[in-house]
Amino acid sequence: MNSSMNISKLKSNWYSRVLLIIVLVAVIAIVWKNISEISSYDFELKYEYFIAGSALIIINYLFCFLIWHRLTASMGLHVPLIRAARGWFLSYLGKYVPGKITLLLVRMDAYRGFSKKRVAVATMVEYIIALTASCLVLLVSLSFSPESIPEYVRWIAAVAAALMLVTLYPPLLKKLINLGFRLLKKTPPDEVPAFRNILLFIGAYTIALLLSGLALFLIFNSLSPVSFRYYLTITGIYSIAGLVGLAAFFAPSGIGIREGVLFLVLPAFIPRPTVIVGVIAIRLLTTAAELLLVAVFVAAEKIFSNEKSK
Repeated sequence: MNSSMNISKLKSNWYSRVLLIIVLVAVIAIVWKNISEISSYDFELKYEYFIAGSALIIINYLFCFLIWHRLTASMGLHVPLIRAARGWFLSYLGKYVPGKITLLLVRMDAYRGFSKKRVAVATMVEYIIALTASCLVLLVSLSFSPESIPEYVRWIAAVAAALMLVTLYPPLLKKLINLGFRLLKKTPPDEVPAFRNILLFIGAYTIALLLSGLALFLIFNSLSPVSFRYYLTITGIYSIAGLVGLAAFFAPSGIGIREGVLFLVLPAFIPRPTVIVGVIAIRLLTTAAELLLVAVFVAAEKIFSNEKSK
């Protein structure tokens, strides 16, 4: 039985690697196909926009962590701020491992002494809240989009947002969580956050998505002028591209998937060279921000622990 499970796991890993290679080759092909246009494009570099966009990425990560910290506190998961920050930012690096299970394991380690089930539920609620906020941002961005967007796309966004909100209603959410745990043959957890708190978290994540969209908008403007009327459209597309990347379990941190979506959609109203360079830049900047924040909070926890032990 164990040998058959190992064979199944190997097959799954093999498929994941093949899919990842296909996606990365496709993205590299898009960049290579447009390399001559990129090299000859007259970029109007504005470093103040680039610095502002980079700073905003770090600010947004800190803001998202504070949302997580409040969410876990509302579920009875109380740990010191620095320890929680170290765990949360380290868990983000778990996204670079295919399957993304490492993210959850790192968070469970950060909340040692607390119920692992509760940490798993908090993570699941965080993702559903982020998904709901993304649908709402997409819906708003489509409503204000200057481009001709098919009506069915707006309806899909509206229905998806409504479904997510209904799913987050505590009695239904608890039933879904209980069902999931029973399927895994685990004892269901005791509680879920109050609906009022969930709505506040959705509002907070909506602000976070608007900030991340603004960061990308500033990075684009550091390369060439992009009208502010496209800001909400860029934000909506960036949010959905991130979710598509998140859903692709074979792609570490959605690498290649997020970029592919942006490469395909954004050139409809932004020069393709600006899109390609800007999207690659935002990937590098977000990764650098994650590594920087991990280093800061790992060091901060060590310093805090040493001072406490004296």
